[in-house]
Amino acid sequence: MSGTLEHFKSRADSEPCGGQAACAWLARSGLLLKGVFVDRNKIRRADSPALRRCRRFLATALAFGWLGLLPAGAQESDAPILSRLKALDLEQLLEVKVDMVYGASKFAQKTTEAPSSITIVSSDEIKRYGHRTLADVLQSVNGFHVSNDRNYAFLGARGINLGDFNSRMLLLIDGHRLNNNLTDGAAIGTEFLLDVDLIDKVEVIRGPGSVLYGNNAFFGVINVVTRKGAQVNGAEVSGSYASFDTYQGRATVGKSFTNGVELLLSGTFYDSAGPDRLFYKEYKNPDQNHGIARNMAGDFSRNVFGSVSYRDFTLSGGFISREKVNPTALKFTTFNDPRLRTLDERSYLDLKFAHEFSEVVDVIARLYYDRNDFEIGYPVGNPVASAVFHEIQAGEWWGAELQLNKKLWDKHIIAVGAEYRDDFLQERSGSAVIPSVRDRQSYGVFVQADFELRKDLHLTGGARYDQYGEYDPSVNPRLALIYNPFEQSTFKALYGSAFRSPNFLELSDPRFHDITPEEITSYELVYEQGIGRHLRSSISGFYNRMNDLIVFENGRFDNIDADSRGAELALEGNWSGGIRGRAGYTIQKTESRISHRSFADSPEHLFKFNLSVPVLKDKLFAGLEYQYTSSRQTEFTDTSGITVPGTTVDGFGVVNFTLFSKNIFKTLEVSASVYNLLDQSYADPSTRYHAQDQLPRDGRSFRLKLSCQF
Repeated sequence: MSGTLEHFKSRADSEPCGGQAACAWLARSGLLLKGVFVDRNKIRRADSPALRRCRRFLATALAFGWLGLLPAGAQESDAPILSRLKALDLEQLLEVKVDMVYGASKFAQKTTEAPSSITIVSSDEIKRYGHRTLADVLQSVNGFHVSNDRNYAFLGARGINLGDFNSRMLLLIDGHRLNNNLTDGAAIGTEFLLDVDLIDKVEVIRGPGSVLYGNNAFFGVINVVTRKGAQVNGAEVSGSYASFDTYQGRATVGKSFTNGVELLLSGTFYDSAGPDRLFYKEYKNPDQNHGIARNMAGDFSRNVFGSVSYRDFTLSGGFISREKVNPTALKFTTFNDPRLRTLDERSYLDLKFAHEFSEVVDVIARLYYDRNDFEIGYPVGNPVASAVFHEIQAGEWWGAELQLNKKLWDKHIIAVGAEYRDDFLQERSGSAVIPSVRDRQSYGVFVQADFELRKDLHLTGGARYDQYGEYDPSVNPRLALIYNPFEQSTFKALYGSAFRSPNFLELSDPRFHDITPEEITSYELVYEQGIGRHLRSSISGFYNRMNDLIVFENGRFDNIDADSRGAELALEGNWSGGIRGRAGYTIQKTESRISHRSFADSPEHLFKFNLSVPVLKDKLFAGLEYQYTSSRQTEFTDTSGITVPGTTVDGFGVVNFTLFSKNIFKTLEVSASVYNLLDQSYADPSTRYHAQDQLPRDGRSFRLKLSCQF
């Protein structure tokens, strides 16, 4: 084999060809071909026959690299990719896109073939734009907006952001569910379990996903794919200093050993004093420090993450403990008292088995254990607290999953799966709440098939049956017709449904036991078009019909019906010189089906723009972000407990700028970021827990970061 590869190397170096695009794709894909290196500086323009020869050499070398020379520690999700690559001829191999998605169908496929509207954010983009948290990453994605109440980050998707801890978005780390079993919440801010430096890519999968994932995959699925030990290949340390006396440090080790073991272990600390002065006009009186919260925004966390794999087995897990002082004062608490703080702890352990039985079936099995703890202190009294009440929540659960994938006639894929979960501890106690202890068992089974009706036409269909706790069973189908009439053109017609059962917090008060699971039915049309070699555009229109949506209004949880509709436009560019950019615009409208009242924190217009350009080739990059969010309505609960419309939060545009360098020094990466560069004054609608109807965000801030590899 090595002699053959040396032959390809010598021929590729000597043949004049115009295969720059193919070589650039090969470099961008990150595939390491043992013994094969194509010097792009030696590639010259040539006529078509020479170009075809070069393409054949590169394709053959690429095929060998994928099919026979992957390192022993290759990711388990590569197996389905290998199966698909084996079915392609050499010319088709060069047309395979780098952007592959796993979470859309629970097997690897090109984003253009996935039965969803997909956005992939790579680790390189995270670095180039200076993203500090998963919330920063998602804020840059078309159709999403993030609000912050100075304690948690709340993700809005296509016009819906109810401030309830992101329970309608399913968050995964390498396929493991991160939503807890107390609020069904998904942490995306500084309370997110994973350091963003450990992210390889983020898969954002829009639309209902209950057909594969059951509960919580209501508006979409976010799958965070982590880096592996082979990608670290040694040790890394990083440190940063930012505004508000913010320090962060990380140490990571990773290695793929010759015996097949692959290891990664990482630990991070984060410490921020936060703004030393925050003003809230609702507390503007002498007894409450004239509405000024001083030194009341501290944020402190520690987290660890690790994974080890050997052959078909991968053991991974993580832990985070975060303590956050809350400067906003909840409705009944004492203002400017640092004892109003929350402690969040989240941990999990996941054992996964993945094996491809050649010509038979691919098997993926998972066994996991999770724990979530929450504690908050409520100082009560005015102007000085006379007592401090406490609330404690604890949740533990374990579960198992099994999935079988079968490929038929080298073009159809059938997937069947089952899942069982036991929430054996759901507890709420303390001096400030009605004690509640519950448990819940659930299971689900699903089947999904991807049929290649013709080379240019795919039909995806499936359904899942879920028995969730004591509620009636839920059946959720999905259908997708994907048509590729021309090269680089894709049309998708998508239909699906999802559900979310009431969570433990919503059921912990006996007054609210009559609420029922919420349901969504979604219809979407997507058109994606490649434009030349460097641009790709998309346009989509969606309509979501929501029944029994669980909201908190008039002093209680209740079910309402609502509709959401809108359109999204996106354009993405990627040039071999290192220039990257994407822009997106979303127009959306969400309102109650009965009252026709618009929802709070529901912007009608979102615009995103990202551009990264090389200042020094392959060494220094300038990244610019512009994020516009239109005006949003707030809600307010009056003294009689009735929810009424509040004020309007003005629209705003925020500019972020980052300089990121790599390869200036071989093992050192340096970045300098300025957030809210123009010092825009803006605010977010508050949640139901606040006396304020809007909460101001930070002005201009900065971060300096260094990372070093050994």
